[in-house]
Amino acid sequence: MIGSRLIASIFCACLVGACGLRVPDIQEVPGDTGAGQILVQDIVQSVHCEVADAVQWVVEHDPFKGRPNKKLASSFLATWGVQITLSLTVEEKTTLNPTLVFTPPTPLTSVFTLAGAGTLSADATRTNKLNFYYTIPQLLDRHYCTPGIQRGSASSPLIQNNLKTVEWLNDYIGAVATHEADPTQVGSFQQNVLSHEVRFEILSSGGINPAWVLTRANINQNGTLFSTSRDRTHDLTIVFGPGDSKGLTGQAAQAAFAAALIGLEISNRLSPAR
Repeated sequence: MIGSRLIASIFCACLVGACGLRVPDIQEVPGDTGAGQILVQDIVQSVHCEVADAVQWVVEHDPFKGRPNKKLASSFLATWGVQITLSLTVEEKTTLNPTLVFTPPTPLTSVFTLAGAGTLSADATRTNKLNFYYTIPQLLDRHYCTPGIQRGSASSPLIQNNLKTVEWLNDYIGAVATHEADPTQVGSFQQNVLSHEVRFEILSSGGINPAWVLTRANINQNGTLFSTSRDRTHDLTIVFGPGDSKGLTGQAAQAAFAAALIGLEISNRLSPAR
């Protein structure tokens, strides 16, 4: 009786907390739809600030700035744009796995046991994607973001971390300054592209395994009776390349963006946690 009540309680709790039986919430539990909206807004704002500040910084710290006889190494950015893709994936999974070993009365010369087990599992995955595009002049017009605005009020690794965008962009500017790369060379301009991807995955899980030893039966002596997990994957892809007000124009930039989306989809499907 106690065991059946416990299993029933777990099942009811699972129904209330999703546990793979309905579409997961983007926000953390507990939280309402308003918290989910704030999460997305804070991530988009933070990413926008991250990229805008990176562009602003590399232009201000151009290695040829202040040298009148030198063309700025970052001058090519005036005709470039940046395509950003944000992917938020949440997976919730629950498994119920009761086991029973029953020992009925038997003659002293023989021992007979009857083992039984059952498994009930539920798995639900939600993936939301956002695509947004800016020209580099638009980002330069924005100037630096207000200090602290990138942190927002929501919880996401994309907000809480330095995404290293400025480092990657500055590395390329350095290669241009030393003539190892030339994004303005005739015939190769359309082939220049910079791609930067950041991926965070956070998995939280838990389980319980109460066990009973009765006169004729052992219940849940092995394994886990109830387990649940919530996996959050936040993926950001940033592609810099030649572009106009409508989007990226360079073939290499467009191909890099398409390849990034395909790679993200394959990665999500092959993730071990799934």
